[in-house]
Amino acid sequence: MRLAVLLNLLLGLVLNLFSVATAGPLSPAQTKPVIRVGGYQFAPYVNLQSDGRYTGLTLDLINALNQIQQEISFEFVSTSIEHRYKAYAAGRFDMIMFENPRWGWEKLNTAFIPLHIHDGEVFIALKEKVKDPQFFALFKERTLALVKGYHYRFANFETDPAVLEKNYKVVFVNSNKASIETVLRKRAEIAPVTISYLNFYLASNPQDQQLYVSNQWDQHYYHGVLINPHSKLHPDKLNLWLQQLQQNGKLTELVRQYGLELASEHNSAGQITH
Repeated sequence: MRLAVLLNLLLGLVLNLFSVATAGPLSPAQTKPVIRVGGYQFAPYVNLQSDGRYTGLTLDLINALNQIQQEISFEFVSTSIEHRYKAYAAGRFDMIMFENPRWGWEKLNTAFIPLHIHDGEVFIALKEKVKDPQFFALFKERTLALVKGYHYRFANFETDPAVLEKNYKVVFVNSNKASIETVLRKRAEIAPVTISYLNFYLASNPQDQQLYVSNQWDQHYYHGVLINPHSKLHPDKLNLWLQQLQQNGKLTELVRQYGLELASEHNSAGQITH
């Protein structure tokens, strides 16, 4: 009797080992599709840390999207401000957050989901330089610190360095932080700076009282998400998840951590445009 029990146990063990050996790897249908989210240095949305890590609101929103559903895996992919269009066209990423269709995307096939997160650029200068309100009106006479690749309304959204240098006195920099520092070091007289980053910078550097922040804006805009309409994720499904993050308060919580506000207290995501 004892021998029969041992034989049954041995047979069961052999069958289990056989089933594991023949199961093989998970089929593609059993793994979650990956949606790659592009992003470039644009604090506070994407910020490259000294240790090589990327942080910011984009990364936080990616984490929130991964937590709210189990159908898609969202992954961050770094790109650059100048090469993001070619990278998107080449399929290096499927979507990009905190963008605007007017920023050079007109010729590419995208769907736009508005997030109603307000931002924009204001002009700054050294307090000692600003003698009257007309100081910011005379752009042709001032040296400007401009982030290479950014679209500024006063320049008719032109990004070609050669054209900008022909029309203005320009010092090109690679970030909003560099724009501020260029003004502080007196290498430029005026800089248009993204208000979300300026607020973050001033909160982190309260000792910098030398800056004059004009009430004149270069532009106001409302961020959204650009997604390839032919990706593995339908824009309507992404819009639904973004609405859920708004309705449960998570999106509001995230944006307020960076000193931002939603322009609407209703649905953050809105009508999709193509």
